[in-house]
Amino acid sequence: MNTGHDSSAEYTATEAFEPAANNLEAVAKEVHERLFNRGVRWLCVGMFLMALSFGINFLLSDSGTSVVAFMYIVTSMGVLCIMKSLADILGF
Repeated sequence: MNTGHDSSAEYTATEAFEPAANNLEAVAKEVHERLFNRGVRWLCVGMFLMALSFGINFLLSDSGTSVVAFMYIVTSMGVLCIMKSLADILGF
């Protein structure tokens, strides 16, 4: 029974798969870099929201108006953005 497969002994298994492994490493590095950059952007947004919440609370603390709802909403959004950034940066 002839299978029609004529393999030569020139190539070993490691030589045949080495370029594919390098390609996978490059793709994995690119994906990690993209996630890290996205995490840094989320971190900046979260820090901005936390600073905005602090600034509004600091400026309006003696005004007599209630800023409690704004404080909790913006602070919660800031914390969620920071948690999202940590998940992207750490690779979860």
